[in-house]
Amino acid sequence: MDLKGIHKFYEALGNALEEMGIEFSYVNGAGEPQIGDTMRILFPVTEDGHVALTEVLVTEYTEDLDLLMLYTTLVVELNEKAAELPEKLLGWNLICPLGAYGVFEEEHQLYHKYTMPFDRNGTAEELANDAVTLLELLFGVFSAQYEEYIAYSAE
Repeated sequence: MDLKGIHKFYEALGNALEEMGIEFSYVNGAGEPQIGDTMRILFPVTEDGHVALTEVLVTEYTEDLDLLMLYTTLVVELNEKAAELPEKLLGWNLICPLGAYGVFEEEHQLYHKYTMPFDRNGTAEELANDAVTLLELLFGVFSAQYEEYIAYSAE
């Protein structure tokens, strides 16, 4: 997908998120899809209003394949229990229906990442609807496990 198509997708996704009352911002990249523009979404994962930051990126992986990448920071700063996480992640990843959890050691963060092929022939609105459905599924998973995540938070 060219940058014009990516921008149309982000616009349609932004419209859908606005209708849902979800906060987001658009971050300009360096102008190429590979290192390009990103949408950052503050998506509520609990009824109390706790949010997780998800970054959405569309990238041209090959000449014939685009990817939708979702990267969610679940814990911004890990606490002293972080040493337990590698073993815990084995279980979480085993039952996670989409994507995988990981830890950035240097940043002391817990994250989830999911990447999927993205249909180049879909309209911006269709692709945005697909992305919203995917976000809703992922955040259902995050909401169900939120208490487990925050047990590792330094905040």
